[in-house]
Amino acid sequence: MCAAINLQEIEDAFLAFAWGTLAPEARAKILAKNPKTFWLFGAGASHHYNLNAFGVPIPLASGFFKAYHRLPTSQGFHAHVGPFTNFLREERGVTPERVSEFDENVEAFMTSIESEVEELRETARVRNLNGDEFGRASSYAMVFNNMTFIFANVLNEAQNGASMSLYGAILEFCSPNDLFATFNWDTLLDRALLDTGGWNPNTGYGLTFRGVLDGSWKNSFEGEVKFATKWKLLKLHGSTNWLVPYMGVDFREWEFQPVVAQADDIFLYWHSSMPYATHKSRWRGGYVPSTYCYYPPNLPSYFFEEGQLAAPPGKIFAKMTPRLLAPFKEEDPTGSIPSSPVLITPVRQKKYDVYRSSIQSLWSQAVSGLEDATRIVIIGYSFPPTDTRPLDLIRGLLAARGKEMTIEIVTPDGAEIAKRIGEDVLAYAKEVKLHKMLFEEYVELLSEAAPRLMRRAAAEDPEVQQWLERIYLLNKYGTSRE
Repeated sequence: MCAAINLQEIEDAFLAFAWGTLAPEARAKILAKNPKTFWLFGAGASHHYNLNAFGVPIPLASGFFKAYHRLPTSQGFHAHVGPFTNFLREERGVTPERVSEFDENVEAFMTSIESEVEELRETARVRNLNGDEFGRASSYAMVFNNMTFIFANVLNEAQNGASMSLYGAILEFCSPNDLFATFNWDTLLDRALLDTGGWNPNTGYGLTFRGVLDGSWKNSFEGEVKFATKWKLLKLHGSTNWLVPYMGVDFREWEFQPVVAQADDIFLYWHSSMPYATHKSRWRGGYVPSTYCYYPPNLPSYFFEEGQLAAPPGKIFAKMTPRLLAPFKEEDPTGSIPSSPVLITPVRQKKYDVYRSSIQSLWSQAVSGLEDATRIVIIGYSFPPTDTRPLDLIRGLLAARGKEMTIEIVTPDGAEIAKRIGEDVLAYAKEVKLHKMLFEEYVELLSEAAPRLMRRAAAEDPEVQQWLERIYLLNKYGTSRE
């Protein structure tokens, strides 16, 4: 037995070290009584990550095409970007040799395409399109669909690296009662949560997946959580590793439709170190869990009814693949169908109407999760004008129970974000904190609380105090001997 040590005499630096060395399970137990926090992340939160082989950060909307030009997506034949390149030449006057200079804000780019497709769709409803209109509609529809895979591949290439990220640092200060919501398609937070041992894809997404590719196709992800939490990761705009049957354009109605009829299930890709079936067997290895090459895994046919896979009455399935990307014939794997990632932006909600119930359930869980939260932390989310739903959600919450809420906004332009929410609305809140800083600076701010949290835990729990005393004395006397 050693004599009790005055906790106030232990240096803050050592207490911070002790907090960082705690296992995630221990920190969760210590923080279990903390009030619930609702964490909301936007693109600015993931932009810090650049641990891929190319040193390219996960892009913001304003820098998406710069990232595209620096990543393998735009290099070689492994990624199918022909419709995008053709569209730039035909509709924007950007010749192939100047594609690398194209740098439009991707949100503005997609909004303009959607607007044009919608206008041509409305025209097609009242009369047949003429030759020029049909050509333009085809070009816009094809690039619109092509961008889904380009989005996914840019993100997969950018996040294809070590799982260390600032999300992991944030989790060191999260209560096991906290809830996470994100508008990001990347899987950085997903991987950080899994690394703690307190989260599992089976229940952690708030969705039930029809099947999971985890080494091989299974009904669920293998493995159990190491310790219990209430953590949920609600990905309100979808995720690169959520898959559905391939979405294609119907050239008669100009609507996006899945190749499988009446398919409303979502599938999960997690990891496979061995080749899996994909379009034209164009699998490529070298990707970390939850990331994949340009073509996502095909979905096994046995997950669907026979009638779902048949062509509608009076129609046939036809396909033609020019032999441009390989010298020999490429065979499509049998017993499976191609897939698309579930990536939803405000301008593309209609594309995923068939999966509305699943996406709506995530929003319902977010609303429910806010009902007993006393703190909302918004990191890297700008509340863009096209994304009205989250703004309405926050405004409604503050009007209903703002006096119980603390709101923290973390972004360099925090004052501007506060104006978008509405200063009159924020006035309902118990407290508003504008952290005009980057995500990494906010993590440093949070870390300043580590000594206080460690002291409090030792004061409240004898086991924690005894452990802290042991490692403190070992450090002190071990150092003195040297």
